[in-house]
Amino acid sequence: MATEQKGLSGEDFKQEGIERSKNNADASHNGNWSQIAFDYLIKYIRNPKVKTFMTEDVRLASGDTVPEPPSLRAWGSVIVRANKEGFISAVGYDKVSNPKAHNAFARVWKVNR
Repeated sequence: MATEQKGLSGEDFKQEGIERSKNNADASHNGNWSQIAFDYLIKYIRNPKVKTFMTEDVRLASGDTVPEPPSLRAWGSVIVRANKEGFISAVGYDKVSNPKAHNAFARVWKVNR
């Protein structure tokens, strides 16, 4: 297999894709899309009513505050950063509400207070 030959894992490819989506979104929005989105996420989770959420909840709530990136996958980089920095933790999976996602499952995140 090509992945074995290169010594890359599925996780490596996932991280590469996340970084590529982030860089593309940043490039299309004056180099700062990911910071704008991250700042919005922090504001979103500071709401005491928000205890758990899915990425799509934040994305939909961001409305006109965060410009739409070329690929919605760019939101993954924002979530990964918040997780790495300890703002949120993964607590499970649930179905997404977007009908175009064909009942796919996505992570549910808990706000760390």
